[in-house]
Amino acid sequence: MTDTATPDSVVQPVKVFGRKRGHLTTSKEAWVQQTLEKYRLPPVWARSQILQGAGLDDTTARVCLEIGFGNGMFLAHLAKSYPNDLFIGADLFMEGVAGLLNRVESGGLGNVRLHVGPVQELLQGTLVEGCLNRVVINFPDPWPKKRHHKRRLIQPEFLSLLSSRMCTGASLELATDWSDYAQWMMTCLEKCPNLHNVAGPGHYAQPMNDWITTRFQEKGQAAGRPTWRLHFLKILCPDKKQSV
Repeated sequence: MTDTATPDSVVQPVKVFGRKRGHLTTSKEAWVQQTLEKYRLPPVWARSQILQGAGLDDTTARVCLEIGFGNGMFLAHLAKSYPNDLFIGADLFMEGVAGLLNRVESGGLGNVRLHVGPVQELLQGTLVEGCLNRVVINFPDPWPKKRHHKRRLIQPEFLSLLSSRMCTGASLELATDWSDYAQWMMTCLEKCPNLHNVAGPGHYAQPMNDWITTRFQEKGQAAGRPTWRLHFLKILCPDKKQSV
């Protein structure tokens, strides 16, 4: 793994579906844009510079990415729980960005950085191979209609790109409250040759020790939807029968 990303490939345009902006007042929008500059991840990845800039030890700090952080509750919880690690949040929805920035500012969480835009752009153009120690994807949009399944985030091509940015032994944790999407995730993940299901083939996982129940999950539970979790590790050898 190199410390700095280089523009050795063209970042492909990403077509984004679903909500993006939300409803912010003019004053709130101005506050978000001003505050975001303190925490925005720069377009070129220089691991040591970013970690040192966050007051972290660039030889020991882990890098965690949460894709689609909602209101920022879970990412802020992780950043507070592991102050010696760096936490990157990627999302499009500006109300969620405002929520996370509020939590970061009020909690003094200097170990958080944000990417506002499609996560594919972050993976293709900023992060270098093997730089991520942990990836969290909580309750991505299920796009339940069959004709919209191609819009789902979890696809074989996306997992190939994402896993290339994960180091060997890195953790990938997912959660959904749609049973059809849980099965879809399981199928896609178990076909990815360098990802290993910690719970065993075809089995769903238990909550991680640092999990907290978010408002989104509470709404799903109130509607009678249980939560399915998946936990995979990046392995060195593509032979999935090899132990990790």
